[in-house]
Amino acid sequence: MTLRTITGLTTLLLLTMFEASAQTPGAAKQSYPAVIKDSADRRAKAEREWRRMLDSYGVPQTPPDLYPITNTPRSLVGVSEGIRLLSAKPEPGMETFALREAMKAFIDRWRELLGIDPSLISLVSVDASGDGQRLTYRQVSYAHPVAGAFGEMVAAISRDGRLIQLDDRFVPSVDLPLKPSLERDTAAKKVVGRTFSYTDIAGREQQTLIGAPTEVSVKRLVILPIEKGDAVEVRLAWEVIAGKSLSWTVYIAAVTGEDLRVVQNFQT
Repeated sequence: MTLRTITGLTTLLLLTMFEASAQTPGAAKQSYPAVIKDSADRRAKAEREWRRMLDSYGVPQTPPDLYPITNTPRSLVGVSEGIRLLSAKPEPGMETFALREAMKAFIDRWRELLGIDPSLISLVSVDASGDGQRLTYRQVSYAHPVAGAFGEMVAAISRDGRLIQLDDRFVPSVDLPLKPSLERDTAAKKVVGRTFSYTDIAGREQQTLIGAPTEVSVKRLVILPIEKGDAVEVRLAWEVIAGKSLSWTVYIAAVTGEDLRVVQNFQT
């Protein structure tokens, strides 16, 4: 083999390596957005855990009410008496603490059914009333807050320690870009000049023009799961507030730049 031949082969090898490395980012982008597909195995697992849970609390078997795709509990329909979390009445003054600890133990025990590690959720609000407590948990398993209809679980517990409602919208964790390709200022500019429509209390269609940058506020980066058919797409998005007295939340894809969702922030 001559020196010229060796040099040619080396050059060809370097060019091939360069082309492969140049194509890598493109390949990564093709896997975005992350997609969570409906799974028969996931549903079978959730149904099995549901049956185990009812058995462990001595509750008659009833079919589970599960969300599609994520297969997390949507309600306790059919569990007429609820699930007793407290085996004994708490000492006076300790009721609130006892209910929260009982729910914490429930989440830890049934993490497979709820679809999340207890260390990856946070109790964000407690609504106490004469009938019991309403506990709201948020998912913190991503680098950014989960927005939209997902990422939250609400549990209602009666004063005597029965779990009477459970609405679990946690979404499985998937790999996503940590940083946006679309800058914050660019996301804001995409909203300036847009017109938003709404219907007033008289039923008439109205429009509001976002005419100046001062009417736009880019709040934060969020994780935005979007249900599409039999799958959930998970995206990194900018959460943008458009308008002042009348406002809309606009979710703009932080990687690809398109509009993902618009939410009206007022009622008519």
